[in-house]
Amino acid sequence: MMLTRFSLPLVLAVAAFSLGAAEAAPSGTVPDRTGPVTQATQLPFGFTLGDAQQPTTSRVAKLGSDIAFPPGTFDGALGGLTSTVPITGKLAIPPTDGYFVAFRFMATTGRVEIVPDGDAAGTATVHTGKDKDCRATRTNICADTDVTAKVFIRLSDVKVDGRALDVGPDCRTAQPAAVTIKALVPISLPAPPVKVTSTFTTPAFAGCVGHEDVSRLLTGLVSGPGNTFVSNLTLRCFSTGCRQS
Repeated sequence: MMLTRFSLPLVLAVAAFSLGAAEAAPSGTVPDRTGPVTQATQLPFGFTLGDAQQPTTSRVAKLGSDIAFPPGTFDGALGGLTSTVPITGKLAIPPTDGYFVAFRFMATTGRVEIVPDGDAAGTATVHTGKDKDCRATRTNICADTDVTAKVFIRLSDVKVDGRALDVGPDCRTAQPAAVTIKALVPISLPAPPVKVTSTFTTPAFAGCVGHEDVSRLLTGLVSGPGNTFVSNLTLRCFSTGCRQS
């Protein structure tokens, strides 16, 4: 598998983002923002991560290679539609199989899994105006989001030159990687996808123990700064039609 996937986390994050105050605006209309926003206000939303134009990918800086993940989701809630509000969400990215070349000659395959370390969290600053602040998203309501997802990167089913490399049942980064997405995203429908990018550091690996401990080997190959996460975020629902878990 592509150690590239380790870098991923992505989080992505990934991503996802804003709204909240009183009631949701149907079909892109701007809600009444004159009333007070209470702490109890929670506006659910749902984003899809990755599509045919821009799948969710992560580039491992040390290997100089990319890894692509199947479409994922970011579902959460926004604390209001006035000014800057809190945002939380659950990131889900399916596992994927990858391929990379280690040491420039050693073909390696494996399965990479992104394991969230709790909910993603951050803030969203809400804007209105399709011809003003939300011109880039082409929607009536949008938000500048700053959301961080913390994820462990787990590796399994590793093969080197076609031979199994025993990494044990719990080979993953010792600490979660922090993937922060800062982007202007739509929070009203219909909305086009928004490309988001993030640069993050992959922590050292631990627990990669089969016949022997290969944690240091994987750390040397993959871990370090300068890895990137790229994805298209597509708003699936906002308030109406969204279900909070």
